[in-house]
Amino acid sequence: MLGLAGVAAGWLGNLWIAFDVFSQFSYQFWLVVLAFAVTFFMPFARVLTGIAIVMIGLLVISALPHLTAASYPAPEIKAPADHRVLRVMSFNTWLLNADVDAMAAEIERNDPDILVLQEFGTEKRALLDRLKARMPYQDDCRHLDHCYMAVLSKFPIEDFESHAAWVGPPMVRARFGKELGGLTVIGIHTIRFPYSRAQFTQLNELADLVRRLEGPRIVMGDFNATPSSRLLGTFEQRSSLRRLDSWLPTWPANFQMPQLAIDHIFASPDVKSVEKVRIGNNAGSDHFPLVVRVAVPVTP
Repeated sequence: MLGLAGVAAGWLGNLWIAFDVFSQFSYQFWLVVLAFAVTFFMPFARVLTGIAIVMIGLLVISALPHLTAASYPAPEIKAPADHRVLRVMSFNTWLLNADVDAMAAEIERNDPDILVLQEFGTEKRALLDRLKARMPYQDDCRHLDHCYMAVLSKFPIEDFESHAAWVGPPMVRARFGKELGGLTVIGIHTIRFPYSRAQFTQLNELADLVRRLEGPRIVMGDFNATPSSRLLGTFEQRSSLRRLDSWLPTWPANFQMPQLAIDHIFASPDVKSVEKVRIGNNAGSDHFPLVVRVAVPVTP
């Protein structure tokens, strides 16, 4: 009954956005329903068996993203005609994480062409210096209040802007030149529950901004929303972007047992996904990073 109540409460998020927080845990609620539906017909030890099934299910959820990480390094991929293959990475490094060496090693291991960092405070400045030779083009928004993000790239950034005090979420936007077909990459970090209405407004404003942009677009970061939420579904529909298979749980990573997929990578239809999204190592963060290779159309 409690599991079904959680599922029903999540559905009520379609009527009142504050209830959408329950939809974030849809998988866990359905797991409880399934476990106790199965054990209801057992003659004894029903509660103990139900709890055991739930615990095993939670372990399976947390193990799935690690299976994707085990496939690294992935084989080389040949770019489609008139496209360039890029490896992009989104990493919430966690404000309390001061292990710059671990973060740098993980970024170097994945070797992204474009990297967006969230919760990137001033104390992590040494990370930019360490990665300068590998990713020489760097911009950040740490000069703004409540905007702890940076964009690092192997390709020149033609235009950069950042916003914190606007209706949308804190964001950084980097636009690249013709060698990447005028690709625009946006990094974001939304507010979270209990400020669900403000979060809903942020994502709607971001979707409207993205829809107005021209050329190939990638939006990635910490959305603080899962694929089963109204928040993320509305953003995907309103922005006309598609989510790149980022159903993988990325949080919490502290005990290597993530349960919620709140970090995501979205792309416009002209950006082709050429592999499955995978997680990296958390390198001291409470989030796992997301890594994927995409093919973007290039200008002759």
